[in-house]
Amino acid sequence: MLTEVVVAGVTLVVAEPAMAVVHRFAFHGPLWCSHKSHHEHPTARHLVRNDLLWAWPLLASAMLIRFGDAVLVGLGLGTIAYVAAYILAHDGVAHRRFWVPRFLRRMTMFRVIAATHQLHHCGGREGAGATPFGVYLARLEYRWRLSARYRPPTKVCGPVPISYATSFGS
Repeated sequence: MLTEVVVAGVTLVVAEPAMAVVHRFAFHGPLWCSHKSHHEHPTARHLVRNDLLWAWPLLASAMLIRFGDAVLVGLGLGTIAYVAAYILAHDGVAHRRFWVPRFLRRMTMFRVIAATHQLHHCGGREGAGATPFGVYLARLEYRWRLSARYRPPTKVCGPVPISYATSFGS
């Protein structure tokens, strides 16, 4: 039990900087065609293509919890905890895609997260979709100019198949 808790805690802490790197280099790189739906519809109350990008880590975490040893169970629990915290802060507080209690929205931490995340959508220093890429450490990322040489994606995305577009509102 202690192993699972320690590994879950370490995973939760390491996940934020790791996710900032994934967001910068994967979501704003090869996965841009799926992620751009979030930039086009940031306050959508229905599923957009970008929401499906969370399916693989959640599925992998469920498999780790179900079939893994103590370390893998901790890794799965930490990942699920980070995804839940991310969705609360990003989709719930920053974009108001679902209802979040007022006392949470008014917490200084969440107000700072919402304000710094707006820089990412408004352009910040480098244009649309620029720094910061993280959520919980976004203020430091912005202050330290960690993505100073960022170039917005220029990838042209093909049309979405009709069945997919009608199912997920793309």
